[in-house]
Amino acid sequence: MSERVREESRKEFQEYFMLSSLPSVRLGLFITLILFSFFALFNITFFADLPEQLFHTRFWIISPIMVAIIAVTYIKPLHKWLHPIYFILNMLICGAVFYVGLNADYSHIGFDYYFAWVMLVVIGLFVFFKMPFRSVVIIGLLQTLAFASANIINGTLEHRPFFFFNTIFFVIATYSIGFMMAFMFKSINYKNFSHQKALAKNNLQLLEEIKERKQAEEALQRSEILYHDTIDAIPDWIYVIDQEMRFVMLNSSLQEEHLRQGFPVNCIGKKITKVYPFIPDSTIEEIKHVFRSGETLVGEQQFFLRDKTIYGETRKVPIFKTGEVFQVLTIMRNRSKEREIEELKQKNIQQKEVMLREIHHRVKNNLAIVVSLLNLQLRNSTDHELIRIIRDIEMRIRSMALIHEHLYRSENLDQIPLAAYLFSLATIIQSTFSGHRVNLVTSLEATEVSIEIALPIGLIANELLTNAFKYAFPQHHEGEIKIHLQKETEDILTLIISDNGVGLPDSFSMDSEKSLGMFIVKLLVEQLEGTIEISHQNGTSFTIHFRNLSSKKKEIPLN
Repeated sequence: MSERVREESRKEFQEYFMLSSLPSVRLGLFITLILFSFFALFNITFFADLPEQLFHTRFWIISPIMVAIIAVTYIKPLHKWLHPIYFILNMLICGAVFYVGLNADYSHIGFDYYFAWVMLVVIGLFVFFKMPFRSVVIIGLLQTLAFASANIINGTLEHRPFFFFNTIFFVIATYSIGFMMAFMFKSINYKNFSHQKALAKNNLQLLEEIKERKQAEEALQRSEILYHDTIDAIPDWIYVIDQEMRFVMLNSSLQEEHLRQGFPVNCIGKKITKVYPFIPDSTIEEIKHVFRSGETLVGEQQFFLRDKTIYGETRKVPIFKTGEVFQVLTIMRNRSKEREIEELKQKNIQQKEVMLREIHHRVKNNLAIVVSLLNLQLRNSTDHELIRIIRDIEMRIRSMALIHEHLYRSENLDQIPLAAYLFSLATIIQSTFSGHRVNLVTSLEATEVSIEIALPIGLIANELLTNAFKYAFPQHHEGEIKIHLQKETEDILTLIISDNGVGLPDSFSMDSEKSLGMFIVKLLVEQLEGTIEISHQNGTSFTIHFRNLSSKKKEIPLN
């Protein structure tokens, strides 16, 4: 504790000491005045003619001072100036001591009363006034000095030195004893004050702690109420069990289900296996695992109630206390309706797939019927140009029918394996021109595209391959036709159809409407937002870059 804190503590004690002594000061002075008045009245009544009465009347000079001190103890606004007021009034008492002694005759028979009266004044100083010791010492010394000075001036020292020194000795002795008693009494009171202050501080802290604890308990109660209200508001089934597999809590939804199913509602303290005899051993093991590991387990559970089968999603959550799992909270969400919806959706999807397969199968058959009708028409025709046109149309229809056949046979109705489709298409076209001595070479990278991509690519490949077989090798010369498919990126595909035949005539143009096939190729490439490049080196080569529009990735522009 620093010196400043000690000084503040002393001042606080002194103020407390003086204020707490007011009742005793008031009572003591009242009793002193009463006794003094009774004693004087008694002597005046019965011993009025005795010479000692002279001193009794002189001693009344201190009475107004005592009355003033008593009055001060009742006036609260003056309490903050008790120390200076006490000091001034005691200085007046010193003056009274000097005045009475100065007018006392040492040879008078009542002179001994003066000495006794001074002794009482000295004792009263220490008994009644709880002033700082410095003030008490100063006033005591002044009282002793006033007594000694009065006895020197009135001739007591000169004519009765023995009496003078003995009375001075007794006054000093009384003063010393009173000082020591006051010091001890003040020390005891200071310790009591310190203890009371410490107790008051501790009591205040205790009250604050009690208040905080009460607030914490109220907050905890509110939190528990909110916790239970929140748990009860959740439509899922929730229960909490302890390490002995006994129920600690069930929420309202689970209790309502217990009522519907005839299970006991008051399950607190009962073992889970007694309440749910049908519960599987795997669930018990999962709960024990959560107790051991502190992990949260999420799973599915199927169980049978009296009136229905429940497909539930379970979540087992550990509840920790002092770093250990002491309870496990289980949340069961009834997924039966969702499961029914999912099963219905799956059934609808399967039905749609069956329908789509049937549609593609029927489209393919219908296209086959169209091809058959065209063949019937050819039997009665001798016009070679018409026959050529119908054959071209037939090949285009076959290429479209082939797509529907692949979709019909494919596991994925949204995607067509482009490599397998092009290989089948090229094989069919080659078989159509079986009399030609042309070797077909394929290099096809596996990739899947939507029907929106496969259909125009099939028509393009049909036109280019048909033209190559027809015109690249006149007079049935030997040759080679290559079809190449590769992925440049995830979104960009490249199709190359080339031959080592005689090449295109100089007047060839993709924009010419005279060649319907090439015109169709140009339109289809534009439909694909692709590009086509034609090379005349060592035959003819068509390079087509197109975007796989079925890709879900960000589109990359073609260069």
